[in-house]
Amino acid sequence: MKKQLIYSSLTALIIYLLLCGPNYASEQKAMELNRKLAEISSLQQGLSQKIALVMQKQEQLRQKAEEFEKEIKLEKAQLQTESYLKAIRNPRIEFNLKLIQLLFGYMSGLTEKISHFQHGYETLDFFQQQVRDDLLMIKTLNDMEIDNLLAQINSVLDEFIPELSKPTFDVNDLPSKDTEQIWNEIIQPQKVKG
Repeated sequence: MKKQLIYSSLTALIIYLLLCGPNYASEQKAMELNRKLAEISSLQQGLSQKIALVMQKQEQLRQKAEEFEKEIKLEKAQLQTESYLKAIRNPRIEFNLKLIQLLFGYMSGLTEKISHFQHGYETLDFFQQQVRDDLLMIKTLNDMEIDNLLAQINSVLDEFIPELSKPTFDVNDLPSKDTEQIWNEIIQPQKVKG
């Protein structure tokens, strides 16, 4: 009778583990994927805010460059000069050209960062959809592997989370446009669109 009780207890335990074990594993995977969804959403929100901030700063720099261009045109008209070499003898024009040169470099750096952040956002969108698909599949396939997906997501999270707290770009790595080229672009007559 004791042996029969032990066998029936072991049989019940084995049946329980066979039926409930995969469900437990599936629940753990679902919880992990839901955590990743929350991390993705949080990072996407941070990237959206950073993109909006960078675009706002870029617009401010563009407006400032336009102000300096207007000052150059006013000085050019007062000096009645078309020559770059004569124009840069005027300290105001030379200084404004250098400021515009610097602003163009900053705007270029910001454009690259916006593109980088948007790429990250789109990558996270892709993974977010993949996680949602996997969550639906977990309900039907108990032994589905998610390790590869989690590793890919972690890689993107590890790349972009630190980006949210560091400076947008390094001023030493910015491209620089020649001031003579800037001068020529400013003094060119504006073409009227027909």
